[in-house]
Amino acid sequence: MEICQNSLLKLKAQLDHRPQQRKPGDEGSTVTPIIEQLLETLNFGHLDRIPLFKVNSNPNRKTDIACRYPDAAGNRFFTQQQDPLLLVEIKATKCQLSPDHKDYWETLRQLKEQLLGSRSTSTQFGLISNGWVLQLFRRHDKIIHPITPILELESDAVEHLAERLLNIIQSPRKGTIIGVYNNKGGIGKTTITTNLGIVLAQQGKKVLLVDFDPNQADLTHLFEFQAVEGHVWNFLKGDCPLNTVIKQYSQNQGKNKVKLDVIPAEGKFLELSDLRISQDIRLEYLRKQLVEAARDYDYILVDMPPNWRWFSQAGVLASDVLLVPANHIDRLSLQNLEELVIKFLPQIEEWRAEINDSPVSLLPLVLNRYQRTEAQARNCKSFLDKIISQNPQWKETFTHFFYTGNTWMGMGTKWLELPYLVEICRSPLESPRFVPAPLKYKKAKQAYESLIREVFTDV
Repeated sequence: MEICQNSLLKLKAQLDHRPQQRKPGDEGSTVTPIIEQLLETLNFGHLDRIPLFKVNSNPNRKTDIACRYPDAAGNRFFTQQQDPLLLVEIKATKCQLSPDHKDYWETLRQLKEQLLGSRSTSTQFGLISNGWVLQLFRRHDKIIHPITPILELESDAVEHLAERLLNIIQSPRKGTIIGVYNNKGGIGKTTITTNLGIVLAQQGKKVLLVDFDPNQADLTHLFEFQAVEGHVWNFLKGDCPLNTVIKQYSQNQGKNKVKLDVIPAEGKFLELSDLRISQDIRLEYLRKQLVEAARDYDYILVDMPPNWRWFSQAGVLASDVLLVPANHIDRLSLQNLEELVIKFLPQIEEWRAEINDSPVSLLPLVLNRYQRTEAQARNCKSFLDKIISQNPQWKETFTHFFYTGNTWMGMGTKWLELPYLVEICRSPLESPRFVPAPLKYKKAKQAYESLIREVFTDV
């Protein structure tokens, strides 16, 4: 399917004749006609769009426009009134859709609420626009992340924009790439990667774990795997297929078998400097290979080293979203969150823009090995609030990063916790062959199921 050229010409004319003064309350008069014409350009005809579509049983919860192409039997969306593919949230031209402004985050909150509605279970994409810019988001289970940067709606570039949107909408991939990263070591990145992958696999998800920390290779050692020399190197360059580098882990659990795949760390990388590696393997190569692998996996989890060198940069660059663990009494693990948001992620955004890719999104901060006391909660919140107050231009980003979890602190905010469990700590040493804690201990499984329900999926 190609974009509709007749609709494209009309869209260009509308963009050229937009009122130049941006106003509040002009969603219907100015923005909606532009977006309707854009949807026509993407081949969503009148019978493929429904305005004010109810996303759940609450009559006040409606999305501005819902869209879906005809199904395999030729049934039109307007007739069936179910299973939308794309939801659109339209804002006035004066609405500032930039991540440094609260308008953006409020619009994104509304879109997420719509995408997670009971009548939106089939929806894969969401779009926000104020008639001057737009951004497309992808939904996978409960994870919603940008799949384009914020794009300007200008007549001389709208054809390329429409082709880009159509290509994404017509070629959805199955899985999501989750990077697990903090610049501080010893806070449980590998443990979280392993246990999260195991519990997702227990729930029937197809999971791939990537050990992208060849220096420590903790994940590889836990599973007692060993990479075939040179295969990961060649895989990153695109010279050998995925199946040549993966190892499969399986463990019987009652009548069922829990299985996941692992790409082990390769020792060859230890012999080479970052400069030498980058001469043969560009930072974006891991991204390219994992995006292709995500057509076959539900979740790909990437374990990265605690630094900001080549492997961490490539791992973050490869990720759709970042899961960032910290410890509530580890000052450095909290302090590093500031550097991640202000320094590292803008650098990644620039690199992603160079390859015509979307920004990396942050999942809610996870406080790992959390032992609740009121004093520790106050101290941790005070430290996080100080980061916010010292960086007013990043206030909205930090606030939504720190305080969107499921546990009330009694101080008007929420955050996400993984509790300290001795069962998780002792699990790697309990038997000759490693068995992840969620496969042995109910408490460990329940802790990760809670995290998954909050962030990933309700299953």
